[in-house]
Amino acid sequence: MGMTKTPKGLSEKDKKALQKLLAAEKKKLQSALKDVDASLAVLKPKKAKKAKKKKGKG
Repeated sequence: MGMTKTPKGLSEKDKKALQKLLAAEKKKLQSALKDVDASLAVLKPKKAKKAKKKKGKG
């Protein structure tokens, strides 16, 4: 995970609180993204498998 730049002048307590808030928001967004992906998967039409042609002589 990359480091997040914080504004100068914030105390360590404020930096930790901001990191905690950002982590919680990231979890919410990832959860929402999973829901969207699942919805899209349901809405996508299923691809029909092509029937294999038998190669035969005669």
